[in-house]
This record gives sequence, structure tokens and C-alpha cells, in this order.
Amino acid sequence: MKNKKAIMIVALIAVLAVAAGVLAACNVYEWSGIGMGESSADVVSNGGYYVEQGKYVYFINGYVGSVTSNEWGAAEKQAIMRAEKKADGSIDNSTAKVVVPLSIYNEYAGGGFAVYGDWIYYATPNTDRDNSGNASTTHTNFMRTRTDGAVTQRIGVVNSRSSEYLFTPTRVLYSTSSSTVRYFDFSGMSTDKSSDEAAGKSGVLVENATSVLWGYSATQTPGKGNVAEYIFYTETPTGEDSYRHYNNLCAVRYDGSDRRTLATLDSWLEEGDKVEENYEKVFTYTLSDVTFDSATKATLYYTKSIYEGGSSTTVGFYSVVFDTESEFSIKNEVKLASSAPSSFFPLGGDKGVLATKDSNIYLVTAGSVGYTKDNLIIEGTASVQAVIGGQVFYTDSDGDKLYRINLTVGEGDSDNAKTVIAAGVKSDWLSLEFVGNDLVYFNTEDYNYLYVVDVTSGDVPAEGVMIGVMTAADSEAKAEAEEEEAE
Repeated sequence: MKNKKAIMIVALIAVLAVAAGVLAACNVYEWSGIGMGESSADVVSNGGYYVEQGKYVYFINGYVGSVTSNEWGAAEKQAIMRAEKKADGSIDNSTAKVVVPLSIYNEYAGGGFAVYGDWIYYATPNTDRDNSGNASTTHTNFMRTRTDGAVTQRIGVVNSRSSEYLFTPTRVLYSTSSSTVRYFDFSGMSTDKSSDEAAGKSGVLVENATSVLWGYSATQTPGKGNVAEYIFYTETPTGEDSYRHYNNLCAVRYDGSDRRTLATLDSWLEEGDKVEENYEKVFTYTLSDVTFDSATKATLYYTKSIYEGGSSTTVGFYSVVFDTESEFSIKNEVKLASSAPSSFFPLGGDKGVLATKDSNIYLVTAGSVGYTKDNLIIEGTASVQAVIGGQVFYTDSDGDKLYRINLTVGEGDSDNAKTVIAAGVKSDWLSLEFVGNDLVYFNTEDYNYLYVVDVTSGDVPAEGVMIGVMTAADSEAKAEAEEEEAE
């Protein structure tokens, strides 16, 4: 009996040890709670490095870049922080606290993080070690953390650091190839326990795609529909139609519902027309960009081509409005140019685009005729970053200065341009973040921390204000540098 009792005690100790290990594993993302955010408030500027939700702002605290080790709890710089806004709308840095102590990084320029309700969704480098002890340099974790920081969950893992991705209220969409959009659905995941398991349900949303467009609305109201819930794509025909030279222009909601064909083989054919006799009416579409102009309206930009004489010929560059509250017709499209510009900045609706041609930028609308002084906006190499209140904001070829010029044709020379930020704008990672009249940017002149500046202010060059908290090491280095400069 003694021996049996001793065995039972040993077994019980072993069970407790295993249970403790399981509990420790479940608690791998332990973090002190900082209080919930405002889950019922509108969310502004999802999909970048700065997001507002009610009285709170969430932001990536400085830029580090790719990391070789990404242990939970170790990151402060390039982690996600939360701070409160003051009554005047400025940010109170004294309230800034780390809510996601991981390094937030991905090579996809349209990436960043998003906030929906009680959760922050983000992509972070997976540096887990293999059986040989080598840390991964290619994998990415899609994760979410509750806005109080107390619950964190891994949703899914992909073997890429550059996959295009989109966070939605119930799914992470991602693409590791140009033809397939996949997802991790987290709608069935627990909401009150941290977990290191990749618990999102995987699936395929789009196949046989040749081009895909998605994005975020400027403002997301919880519980209300938004046209940004739609994914737009072109689809290669399969089966008995696979030999034909056309494709389908399609839309689908992120959850797989309301799948629509917006244009197809016979969209431009009249009654009685035969495809073989009307190839000039049979098109292949290539999507270029999309703007979300309101809660119900999006503008698609694309080129069309026809197949004649054994080759494909581009017939024009177009835009068309997709409205969730009215029936769509591809015949409402507007031709902007005979061919697609080398690059362009979309203005939405009937406003046209700012198109790059021969290193100059022109305002191209349905009424434009070619590229002339009559529609010249910026003379010289530039990258348009935003259009706010009738002004175009752009960076030059160096990418670290920000300028503005009136959105007025015929003023496109350096005498009419104003320098808004003289140096330090980091424009080679995520897309620059414009929120209302403010630019939020990583300042390379000050250790790559976030700064905010009102770009419409009459005072130029403008002085920015730092957002967030410097690490002790950076603070010390800055103090030493200032001391040396003073000497």
C-alpha cells in the first residue's frame, strides 16, 4: 500500500507539473492590463502606423526595421503604444503605455495595423526557432491583442515577410501569390484567453485572379456597413471559356458574401451581337487602384485591352464608381486617357487622377487632352502623398522632404511650391499617414520616432511634435549628441 501510495503521489506531482506547463504556455503573452479602449467609438485611419479610436490613439512607437529576435515583452521601440488625446486634440505623451510589446514590422507598404472594437490586429515577425535552434527570418505572425493589453492571440502564420494583407472585423486576408487571396477567419476564436496557437480558420476567398484591390475606409463606424468591406478583382475564365481573350471584373465582401460579376464577356455586346464578330467589344480588365470616397461609394481605376490580330492592345485608362446603394453598370465608366500613366494618385469620383508622365505630374480628368501646360501640376520628379483642401502634398526624389502646391493647373513650378517639412520624412516603409490636416511620420532626424504636424498651417517649414516615448538608450544618445553640439 505504501508503494502504491508513493506511486500515486509521484503521478499526481507529474500531472500537476504538466498542468502548470500548459498554463504557462497559455499565459505566454502575459501583460499588465491598461484598461479597455473605447470599442463603440469610430475608428480613424486603420491600416497604417497610427490609428484613432475615440479619445485614444494607437501607434507604432518608432521605427527599427527588421528584427532577428522578437520575444514577447522585449520591445518598446517599434511596439504598439496607446495614449490619450487632450481636449484640444493633441496627444498627451505622459499617458503613453505599451499595449503590444512586440516589434511590428512587415515589408508590405500598405500594411500596418488596424483596430476593430475591442481588438488591435497586427503583423509581426515570427522569429521562432527550428529544431536546430535557427530563428525564422521569413515567417510572419498575424495576431490580435485586446485594447487593454491583457489578452493576446496568434491568429495565423505565413511564410513571408512581404505578403499583402488586410485586416477586417472577422478575417485577415492575405496574398502570397498574385492569383489567390487566402484568409484566417478568427470569428470563432476565444475572446478572453491568450493563446499562442494559430487558431484562425484558414480558407480561400479568391482564385484565378489577375489583379486584386482592397483597402480601408478613412473612418470605420462599428456596426455599420462600409464599401471598404468589398474586395475587387479580375478573374481569368476557366473551363470551356478558358480559350477566350477576356476576363471578369468582380467584387466580393471580405466574408465571402455578395459575390458579384461587374463586367464579363458580353457586358458591352448589344442584342444579336456575336463575340467572334465583335472583338472590339470584348475586354480584358487590369485593376490599378481604388479609392473609398464615402461609406457607400468607391472609385475603381483600371485599363482595358482588346485582342485583335493575334495580340493584345490597350484601349484606354478608365474609372468607374461602385455604389452599394445602386445597381452597378460598367457602361458608366469614364475614359481618362488612351493609356495608363506610369504612375498616378487617384482623386476619387469624377475628380480624375494626378498622373505621372515624363517625370512631370498632370491633373488628368475626363475633359483632359493629353499632357500639356494646361493641366501641369508639378514640374519635376515627385511622388504625390496626399491632396488636402485644394493642395497637393508630395515628396521629391530624395523622399525625405515634404512640399505642397496648389491643385491648380499652370502653377507647376518650384516658385509656387512650399517646403512643408525640410528634412527627416521617412517615406520608404509604410505609406505616409495623413489624418485630417495632420501628417504623422517617422522623423529620421530624431531617432525615427513618430512626429505629428499640421501640414495646412501657414507657417512653413513646419515644426512637428513627437508622439510616444523614447527608449532610455535613445534618450541618452540624444542627450550626448546635444551636449557635443553645444560644445
